[in-house]
Amino acid sequence: MAIQFHKHYITDGTTKARVHYSAYNMTSTGQACVVLYAKSFDDGNKLAEILPIEYENESDMQSDYMEKGRARILNTNPLYDAAMAANILGLSR
Repeated sequence: MAIQFHKHYITDGTTKARVHYSAYNMTSTGQACVVLYAKSFDDGNKLAEILPIEYENESDMQSDYMEKGRARILNTNPLYDAAMAANILGLSR
């Protein structure tokens, strides 16, 4: 099933992850992207299930640095337009 982007979450039809969005140009490459940030640790796990390739989590147990996780969708990705629309317009499809 296709991934759907909503104002406060994304879903693949079976798994739902609560997120918030941020759009910017990457400083290293200047490439436009949308970043989806998980709202909780559980949502981070679900986000990894929905978007496994784009998912990032740089938590470090040794230094007690914990993050919930995020997914970066570059403007070359077919999902970029849908993610950008949900970010800017707050669409709920």
